[in-house]
Amino acid sequence: MKIKIIAVLLLFGITAISDAAQVTASLLYKVKLGDKSAPADAVVESDSSTGIYDAYTGSYTVYRNGKAVRSTQKAFLKGGTCLVKSGNYFLFCNSTENTLDMLTGSLDKFSSFGASGLKGKYDPTDAVVSGGYVYSADNDNHRILKTHMGTKAVEAVVGGYGQDKLQFWYPFAMAMDKKGVLYVSEVLGTRVQKITKDFKFYEFIGQWGIDKGQFYRPTGIALLNGEILFVGDGFTGAVQYFDADGKYMGVLKDRNGKKLKFESVTHMRINGRYMAVVDGFARTVSVYELRGTK
Repeated sequence: MKIKIIAVLLLFGITAISDAAQVTASLLYKVKLGDKSAPADAVVESDSSTGIYDAYTGSYTVYRNGKAVRSTQKAFLKGGTCLVKSGNYFLFCNSTENTLDMLTGSLDKFSSFGASGLKGKYDPTDAVVSGGYVYSADNDNHRILKTHMGTKAVEAVVGGYGQDKLQFWYPFAMAMDKKGVLYVSEVLGTRVQKITKDFKFYEFIGQWGIDKGQFYRPTGIALLNGEILFVGDGFTGAVQYFDADGKYMGVLKDRNGKKLKFESVTHMRINGRYMAVVDGFARTVSVYELRGTK
């Protein structure tokens, strides 16, 4: 506990923003779940209403202005690690069945992706869709999969345990920018790795440390306008952001200049100017309006 406190103090004491273009976050509302809950992911809509996926109860509840408006509960949703909305359907990281499931808008399962023929139990923790393919982070196997959505065949795999280019150390969250470049956070690799959709190395962002532009346990990531990268740290609780070239821009603050701090960031999601931050340890989901960019 003392080590964590020291790390947080050091990080927040030395991350002054020197860039003129600052992003601030205005809190719209915060949802606090009960003790018997495990918020694992969130879907923020263009009107700031937000759906919260609770892995403990297997429920998905939509909140508007902080008040629950509807809820759906499914037994198979218990214990998952992600629930990603893509168009009119959802992708669910099914940790129990070791599959990535496609769900209807009402959360009924209609298709599943696996990792047939690959060594190790498939352990998806996040996914993005592009050009008829689904890209997923296979956490326990330290790899990224490219799966054809029609045939369900895994057409390409990159990774393996390691810290070299195109290797991963517990990849967790994913995002894709305007150019189709994939961003992958590595929890123990303490960096974000950028790779192309064809699995070519692009660049690294960050490294282990507590200085600005460094990470201790990078977890949730999200892109604003497809170009500004936000990285949440599951250990320090800070959210840092970077420009399209991976240059450090600052630590996310509220409109009063106070740095945002969470107990343990898991997933972060952005839609337009709205961002939802899932704080697993605190059992909360906070919804912000981001300002300071076009």
